[in-house]
Amino acid sequence: MITPVKLGGPVESRPPFLFFGLGSCFVQNLATPLDRSMISYSFNPLGTSFNPVSIAQQLEWLIQPEVTLNPSFFYKGIYHQLQAANKFQHTDEALLDALITTTRNNALDFLKRSEHPVLIISFGTAHYWELNGTIVNNCHKLPQELFKRKLLDLDEITKAWTAVLTHLPERWQVIFTVSPVKYTKVGLEENFISKSILRLAIKSLVEQYSNCLYFPSYEIITDELRDYSYFKDNGTHPNESAVEIVFERFKSFLNF
Repeated sequence: MITPVKLGGPVESRPPFLFFGLGSCFVQNLATPLDRSMISYSFNPLGTSFNPVSIAQQLEWLIQPEVTLNPSFFYKGIYHQLQAANKFQHTDEALLDALITTTRNNALDFLKRSEHPVLIISFGTAHYWELNGTIVNNCHKLPQELFKRKLLDLDEITKAWTAVLTHLPERWQVIFTVSPVKYTKVGLEENFISKSILRLAIKSLVEQYSNCLYFPSYEIITDELRDYSYFKDNGTHPNESAVEIVFERFKSFLNF
């Protein structure tokens, strides 16, 4: 007998619903079903992100006018903004900066459409890459020898997110979740260690901030839908059937 995962919630939101996602593939997977439900949704203006510190930095960049991204990294004639996805690179640094500014303004314009947006924050992994002592969000397919792979600890994650949540308007709801995607490139043992760190960090944040909740997408996929028939052929990413099941549970959690 399978014991259903308890959802918690529901989210105290009200129409018109407006959701904004940051993080791993989970926030991207919500786009189609939320659109089908006619709910306004925007996600990942700087591209898909996986480690929680980079995600926190992106949110801080959006809500704090004085915060800027790290200087771009110049390599073989190309400027790379490593706090953003691979598409944020250009031979002209001024044009790259203009693209980033436009991206930020568009995201802010979207968030201003509601006084009580719901943020969906999906942590992918506690593993991260570091360049010259600085955490990067994306390596832009640059030579691997430029980077060092490390593992975030609980304090590093909670410190980064406490700094952001302190500045977040109290009327904004924040839903944290952990990506069910298995990061097998680092090994299954390392993957599970990483997920446990993420889960403990979220537990700490939810206990500290009344406007923060946790949605158990990770537990639903790994326990209730543990059969590999709910995964794509690579065995690491949930398939469309799994996404639909999780979204139905998400609707209950959101109370709409």
